[in-house]
Amino acid sequence: MDLRQLRYFIGIVQAGSVSRAADQLHVAQSAISYHLGALESELGRELVTRGPRGILLTEAGTILYRHAESILRHVELAKHDTMSALNVPSGLVSIGIPITLAPILGYELFVRMRSAFPQILLHMSDTKSALLREWLDNGRLDIALLFVAEPERGLAIEPLLEEELFCVTADADNAPITLADVAQRPLLMPGPRSVSQCLAQQLFDKHGLAVTWVGALDTLSALRRAIASGIGHSILPWSAMYDGERRTALNCRRIADVKLVRTVSLCFSEVIERTPAIEATALTLKSLVRELVENGIWQGVSLIEPSREPARALVPQKAAPTPTRPSPSRHRARSTNGSTRHHDAEKTKRRMHPS
Repeated sequence: MDLRQLRYFIGIVQAGSVSRAADQLHVAQSAISYHLGALESELGRELVTRGPRGILLTEAGTILYRHAESILRHVELAKHDTMSALNVPSGLVSIGIPITLAPILGYELFVRMRSAFPQILLHMSDTKSALLREWLDNGRLDIALLFVAEPERGLAIEPLLEEELFCVTADADNAPITLADVAQRPLLMPGPRSVSQCLAQQLFDKHGLAVTWVGALDTLSALRRAIASGIGHSILPWSAMYDGERRTALNCRRIADVKLVRTVSLCFSEVIERTPAIEATALTLKSLVRELVENGIWQGVSLIEPSREPARALVPQKAAPTPTRPSPSRHRARSTNGSTRHHDAEKTKRRMHPS
Protein backbone atom coordinates (compact mmCIF):
# COMPACT_ATOMS: atom_id res chain seq x y z
CA MET A 1 0.00 0.00 0.00
CA ASP A 2 1.41 3.43 -0.94
CA LEU A 3 0.15 7.02 -1.09
CA ARG A 4 -0.47 6.89 -4.82
CA GLN A 5 -2.78 3.89 -4.44
CA LEU A 6 -4.67 5.67 -1.67
CA ARG A 7 -5.05 8.82 -3.80
CA TYR A 8 -6.39 6.79 -6.73
CA PHE A 9 -8.79 4.90 -4.46
CA ILE A 10 -10.14 8.16 -2.98
CA GLY A 11 -10.45 9.53 -6.52
CA ILE A 12 -12.54 6.51 -7.59
CA VAL A 13 -14.87 6.85 -4.62
CA GLN A 14 -15.34 10.61 -5.04
CA ALA A 15 -15.78 10.39 -8.83
CA GLY A 16 -18.18 7.44 -8.62
CA SER A 17 -16.52 5.44 -11.38
CA VAL A 18 -13.09 4.38 -12.60
CA SER A 19 -13.47 6.22 -15.90
CA ARG A 20 -14.45 9.54 -14.31
CA ALA A 21 -11.63 9.17 -11.76
CA ALA A 22 -9.17 8.68 -14.62
CA ASP A 23 -10.38 11.90 -16.27
CA GLN A 24 -10.24 13.95 -13.09
CA LEU A 25 -6.82 12.63 -12.05
CA HIS A 26 -5.44 12.87 -15.61
CA VAL A 27 -4.31 9.24 -15.47
CA ALA A 28 -5.00 6.40 -17.90
CA GLN A 29 -8.03 4.29 -16.94
CA SER A 30 -5.93 1.14 -17.15
CA ALA A 31 -3.51 2.53 -14.56
CA ILE A 32 -6.37 3.37 -12.19
CA SER A 33 -7.80 -0.16 -12.58
CA TYR A 34 -4.37 -1.72 -12.08
CA HIS A 35 -3.68 0.10 -8.78
CA LEU A 36 -7.18 -0.65 -7.48
CA GLY A 37 -6.68 -4.32 -8.24
CA ALA A 38 -3.25 -4.32 -6.58
CA LEU A 39 -4.73 -2.69 -3.48
CA GLU A 40 -7.55 -5.27 -3.24
CA SER A 41 -5.06 -8.07 -3.79
CA GLU A 42 -2.75 -6.83 -1.00
CA LEU A 43 -5.61 -6.45 1.48
CA GLY A 44 -7.38 -9.63 0.40
CA ARG A 45 -10.68 -7.79 0.36
CA GLU A 46 -12.99 -6.45 -2.33
CA LEU A 47 -13.17 -2.69 -1.86
CA VAL A 48 -15.77 -1.69 -4.44
CA THR A 49 -18.53 -3.32 -6.46
CA ARG A 50 -19.49 -2.16 -9.92
CA GLY A 51 -23.11 -1.46 -10.82
CA PRO A 52 -25.07 0.28 -13.57
CA ARG A 53 -24.75 3.65 -11.82
CA GLY A 54 -21.08 3.34 -10.95
CA ILE A 55 -19.14 1.84 -8.06
CA LEU A 56 -20.37 1.12 -4.53
CA LEU A 57 -18.14 0.76 -1.47
CA THR A 58 -18.03 -2.53 0.33
CA GLU A 59 -17.70 -2.61 4.14
CA ALA A 60 -13.93 -3.02 3.80
CA GLY A 61 -13.84 -0.21 1.24
CA THR A 62 -15.72 2.12 3.59
CA ILE A 63 -13.20 1.48 6.37
CA LEU A 64 -10.23 2.00 4.05
CA TYR A 65 -11.75 5.19 2.60
CA ARG A 66 -12.08 6.69 6.07
CA HIS A 67 -8.47 5.86 6.92
CA ALA A 68 -7.17 6.94 3.50
CA GLU A 69 -8.70 10.39 3.86
CA SER A 70 -7.16 10.78 7.32
CA ILE A 71 -3.75 9.58 6.13
CA LEU A 72 -3.61 11.95 3.17
CA ARG A 73 -4.84 14.84 5.32
CA HIS A 74 -2.00 14.25 7.78
CA VAL A 75 0.49 13.98 4.93
CA GLU A 76 -0.60 17.38 3.60
CA LEU A 77 -0.48 18.86 7.10
CA ALA A 78 3.05 17.53 7.61
CA LYS A 79 4.10 19.02 4.29
CA HIS A 80 2.54 22.39 5.15
CA ASP A 81 4.13 22.53 8.61
CA THR A 82 7.54 21.56 7.25
CA MET A 83 7.43 24.20 4.51
CA SER A 84 6.13 26.83 6.94
CA ALA A 85 9.02 26.17 9.31
CA LEU A 86 11.40 27.34 6.59
CA ASN A 87 9.62 30.68 6.21
CA VAL A 88 7.97 31.39 9.57
CA PRO A 89 10.23 30.92 12.61
CA SER A 90 8.46 29.26 15.52
CA GLY A 91 9.17 27.68 18.89
CA LEU A 92 10.51 28.75 22.29
CA VAL A 93 13.38 31.24 22.55
CA SER A 94 14.90 32.15 25.94
CA ILE A 95 16.73 35.46 26.18
CA GLY A 96 18.50 37.08 29.12
CA ILE A 97 18.86 40.84 29.63
CA PRO A 98 20.90 42.49 32.43
CA ILE A 99 18.85 44.32 35.04
CA THR A 100 20.07 47.79 34.01
CA LEU A 101 19.19 47.23 30.33
CA ALA A 102 15.77 45.69 30.92
CA PRO A 103 13.91 49.02 31.43
CA ILE A 104 14.73 50.29 27.94
CA LEU A 105 14.79 46.98 26.03
CA GLY A 106 12.56 44.40 27.71
CA TYR A 107 9.01 45.51 26.99
CA GLU A 108 9.73 46.92 23.54
CA LEU A 109 11.48 43.71 22.42
CA PHE A 110 8.59 41.60 23.68
CA VAL A 111 6.02 43.73 21.81
CA ARG A 112 7.99 43.64 18.56
CA MET A 113 8.47 39.88 18.70
CA ARG A 114 4.75 39.33 19.34
CA SER A 115 3.91 41.50 16.34
CA ALA A 116 6.48 40.19 13.86
CA PHE A 117 6.77 36.54 14.96
CA PRO A 118 3.59 35.43 16.77
CA GLN A 119 4.64 31.78 16.44
CA ILE A 120 7.73 32.38 18.59
CA LEU A 121 7.18 32.02 22.33
CA LEU A 122 9.62 34.47 23.90
CA HIS A 123 10.85 33.72 27.42
CA MET A 124 12.64 36.78 28.83
CA SER A 125 14.70 36.94 32.03
CA ASP A 126 16.38 39.96 33.61
CA THR A 127 18.99 39.44 36.32
CA LYS A 128 22.70 39.89 37.05
CA SER A 129 25.08 39.60 34.12
CA ALA A 130 27.10 36.87 35.86
CA LEU A 131 24.00 34.73 36.34
CA LEU A 132 22.95 35.26 32.73
CA ARG A 133 26.37 34.00 31.61
CA GLU A 134 25.95 30.89 33.75
CA TRP A 135 22.50 30.24 32.31
CA LEU A 136 23.82 30.70 28.78
CA ASP A 137 26.60 28.17 29.46
CA ASN A 138 24.25 25.51 30.85
CA GLY A 139 21.66 25.89 28.09
CA ARG A 140 18.92 27.67 30.06
CA LEU A 141 19.24 30.63 27.67
CA ASP A 142 19.55 30.77 23.90
CA ILE A 143 20.68 34.43 23.78
CA ALA A 144 21.99 36.88 26.36
CA LEU A 145 23.16 40.47 26.45
CA LEU A 146 26.42 40.52 28.41
CA PHE A 147 29.05 43.11 29.30
CA VAL A 148 31.93 41.46 27.46
CA ALA A 149 34.19 42.91 24.80
CA GLU A 150 36.18 39.87 23.62
CA PRO A 151 35.19 36.30 22.68
CA GLU A 152 35.61 33.72 25.42
CA ARG A 153 35.73 29.93 25.40
CA GLY A 154 32.31 28.56 24.50
CA LEU A 155 30.92 32.04 23.87
CA ALA A 156 30.25 33.72 20.53
CA ILE A 157 29.76 37.48 20.80
CA GLU A 158 28.59 40.37 18.62
CA PRO A 159 29.53 43.73 20.24
CA LEU A 160 26.58 46.10 19.90
CA LEU A 161 27.42 49.32 21.72
CA GLU A 162 29.56 51.09 24.32
CA GLU A 163 27.62 52.41 27.28
CA GLU A 164 28.92 55.22 29.49
CA LEU A 165 28.41 55.13 33.26
CA PHE A 166 27.39 58.29 35.15
CA CYS A 167 27.12 59.48 38.69
CA VAL A 168 23.39 59.18 39.33
CA THR A 169 22.09 61.48 42.04
CA ALA A 170 19.05 63.38 43.27
CA ASP A 171 21.05 66.63 43.39
CA ALA A 172 19.74 69.52 41.35
CA ASP A 173 23.20 70.30 39.96
CA ASN A 174 23.62 68.72 36.53
CA ALA A 175 27.18 69.90 35.85
CA PRO A 176 29.95 67.32 35.34
CA ILE A 177 31.53 66.05 38.54
CA THR A 178 35.11 64.94 39.20
CA LEU A 179 35.92 61.40 40.23
CA ALA A 180 37.34 62.67 43.53
CA ASP A 181 34.03 64.40 44.31
CA VAL A 182 32.15 61.21 43.54
CA ALA A 183 34.39 59.27 45.93
CA GLN A 184 33.53 61.64 48.79
CA ARG A 185 29.80 60.88 48.53
CA PRO A 186 27.95 57.91 50.03
CA LEU A 187 27.55 55.37 47.23
CA LEU A 188 25.01 52.65 46.57
CA MET A 189 25.99 49.55 44.58
CA PRO A 190 23.67 48.08 41.95
CA GLY A 191 24.36 44.69 43.58
CA PRO A 192 27.64 43.22 44.87
CA ARG A 193 30.08 42.22 42.10
CA SER A 194 27.92 43.90 39.47
CA VAL A 195 29.76 45.07 36.36
CA SER A 196 29.04 48.73 37.16
CA GLN A 197 30.37 48.39 40.71
CA CYS A 198 33.47 46.44 39.63
CA LEU A 199 34.41 48.97 36.94
CA ALA A 200 33.83 51.89 39.32
CA GLN A 201 35.91 50.25 42.07
CA GLN A 202 38.76 49.61 39.61
CA LEU A 203 38.66 53.27 38.64
CA PHE A 204 38.70 54.47 42.26
CA ASP A 205 41.59 52.11 43.08
CA LYS A 206 43.54 53.26 40.03
CA HIS A 207 43.34 56.85 41.23
CA GLY A 208 43.99 55.99 44.89
CA LEU A 209 40.54 57.09 46.05
CA ALA A 210 38.82 55.61 49.08
CA VAL A 211 35.04 55.30 48.79
CA THR A 212 32.21 54.59 51.21
CA TRP A 213 29.68 52.04 49.96
CA VAL A 214 26.53 52.41 52.08
CA GLY A 215 24.46 49.62 50.58
CA ALA A 216 23.89 47.19 47.71
CA LEU A 217 20.53 46.90 45.98
CA ASP A 218 19.97 44.27 43.29
CA THR A 219 16.41 45.49 42.76
CA LEU A 220 16.58 48.38 40.31
CA SER A 221 13.33 50.02 41.41
CA ALA A 222 14.50 50.04 45.04
CA LEU A 223 17.89 51.44 44.02
CA ARG A 224 16.26 54.30 42.12
CA ARG A 225 14.03 55.15 45.06
CA ALA A 226 16.98 55.06 47.46
CA ILE A 227 18.90 57.50 45.26
CA ALA A 228 15.87 59.77 44.86
CA SER A 229 15.38 59.88 48.64
CA GLY A 230 18.95 61.07 49.15
CA ILE A 231 20.31 57.94 50.87
CA GLY A 232 23.20 57.82 48.46
CA HIS A 233 24.45 58.15 44.90
CA SER A 234 25.36 55.43 42.42
CA ILE A 235 27.42 54.68 39.32
CA LEU A 236 24.96 53.62 36.63
CA PRO A 237 24.26 53.88 32.90
CA TRP A 238 21.52 56.17 31.61
CA SER A 239 19.47 53.12 30.57
CA ALA A 240 19.01 52.11 34.21
CA MET A 241 17.08 55.34 34.76
CA TYR A 242 14.68 54.75 31.87
CA ASP A 243 11.16 54.51 33.31
CA GLY A 244 8.03 55.26 31.31
CA GLU A 245 6.00 55.92 34.47
CA ARG A 246 8.31 58.80 35.53
CA ARG A 247 7.90 58.08 39.22
CA THR A 248 11.32 59.32 40.34
CA ALA A 249 13.33 62.32 39.19
CA LEU A 250 17.07 61.60 39.01
CA ASN A 251 20.04 63.37 37.53
CA CYS A 252 22.85 61.74 35.52
CA ARG A 253 26.08 63.71 35.99
CA ARG A 254 28.96 62.97 33.65
CA ILE A 255 32.29 62.25 35.35
CA ALA A 256 34.49 65.11 34.15
CA ASP A 257 38.05 63.81 34.38
CA VAL A 258 37.62 60.18 33.32
CA LYS A 259 35.23 58.26 31.13
CA LEU A 260 33.83 54.98 32.40
CA VAL A 261 32.55 52.74 29.59
CA ARG A 262 31.34 49.18 29.34
CA THR A 263 30.75 47.12 26.19
CA VAL A 264 27.35 45.52 25.61
CA SER A 265 27.46 42.41 23.40
CA LEU A 266 24.91 40.01 22.00
CA CYS A 267 26.09 36.56 23.08
CA PHE A 268 25.36 32.97 22.06
CA SER A 269 26.57 29.63 23.34
CA GLU A 270 28.80 27.95 20.77
CA VAL A 271 27.36 24.53 21.63
CA ILE A 272 23.71 25.42 20.95
CA GLU A 273 22.40 25.38 17.38
CA ARG A 274 20.95 28.71 16.27
CA THR A 275 17.47 27.93 15.05
CA PRO A 276 15.53 30.25 12.72
CA ALA A 277 13.59 31.43 15.78
CA ILE A 278 16.80 32.31 17.64
CA GLU A 279 18.15 34.16 14.60
CA ALA A 280 14.88 36.07 14.21
CA THR A 281 15.00 37.14 17.86
CA ALA A 282 18.63 38.25 17.57
CA LEU A 283 17.93 40.30 14.44
CA THR A 284 14.91 41.95 16.06
CA LEU A 285 16.97 42.86 19.13
CA LYS A 286 19.82 44.32 17.06
CA SER A 287 17.38 46.35 15.00
CA LEU A 288 15.73 47.67 18.17
CA VAL A 289 19.07 48.68 19.72
CA ARG A 290 20.16 50.55 16.59
CA GLU A 291 16.81 52.33 16.31
CA LEU A 292 16.85 53.46 19.95
CA VAL A 293 20.38 54.85 19.60
CA GLU A 294 20.03 56.50 16.19
CA ASN A 295 16.73 58.15 17.16
CA GLY A 296 18.32 59.63 20.27
CA ILE A 297 16.08 57.69 22.64
CA TRP A 298 18.88 55.70 24.28
CA GLN A 299 21.36 58.20 25.68
CA GLY A 300 24.97 57.88 26.82
CA VAL A 301 25.84 55.20 24.27
CA SER A 302 27.59 54.77 20.92
CA LEU A 303 27.01 51.96 18.44
CA ILE A 304 29.83 49.57 17.61
CA GLU A 305 29.93 48.88 13.90
CA PRO A 306 30.92 45.31 12.98
CA SER A 307 34.22 46.49 11.48
CA ARG A 308 35.28 48.48 14.54
CA GLU A 309 36.96 47.05 17.65
CA PRO A 310 35.22 47.82 20.97
CA ALA A 311 36.89 50.33 23.26
CA ARG A 312 38.61 49.44 26.54
CA ALA A 313 36.57 49.67 29.73
CA LEU A 314 38.53 52.60 31.15
CA VAL A 315 39.44 55.49 28.86
CA PRO A 316 41.28 58.56 30.23
CA GLN A 317 39.69 61.89 29.41
CA LYS A 318 40.64 65.53 29.73
CA ALA A 319 40.26 67.19 33.12
CA ALA A 320 37.35 69.31 31.94
CA PRO A 321 34.59 68.61 29.42
CA THR A 322 34.93 70.16 26.01
CA PRO A 323 32.64 73.16 25.48
CA THR A 324 30.95 71.53 22.48
CA ARG A 325 29.79 68.54 24.52
CA PRO A 326 27.05 69.48 27.00
CA SER A 327 26.67 67.48 30.19
CA PRO A 328 23.78 65.04 30.67
CA SER A 329 20.69 66.78 31.90
CA ARG A 330 18.08 66.00 34.51
CA HIS A 331 15.95 64.72 31.64
CA ARG A 332 18.50 62.60 29.73
CA ALA A 333 22.21 62.16 29.11
CA ARG A 334 23.54 63.22 25.73
CA SER A 335 24.22 60.29 23.41
CA THR A 336 27.92 59.73 22.76
CA ASN A 337 27.24 58.80 19.18
CA GLY A 338 26.83 62.49 18.25
CA SER A 339 23.36 61.98 16.82
CA THR A 340 21.44 64.02 19.40
CA ARG A 341 19.07 66.44 17.77
CA HIS A 342 19.39 70.23 18.05
CA HIS A 343 16.32 70.51 20.25
CA ASP A 344 18.01 68.34 22.91
CA ALA A 345 19.95 71.45 23.98
CA GLU A 346 16.74 72.87 25.40
CA LYS A 347 15.77 69.56 27.00
CA THR A 348 19.08 69.36 28.87
CA LYS A 349 17.82 72.20 31.07
CA ARG A 350 15.09 70.05 32.51
CA ARG A 351 15.27 67.60 35.38
CA MET A 352 15.73 64.01 34.20
CA HIS A 353 12.72 61.70 34.65
CA PRO A 354 13.21 57.95 34.05
CA SER A 355 11.07 57.18 31.06
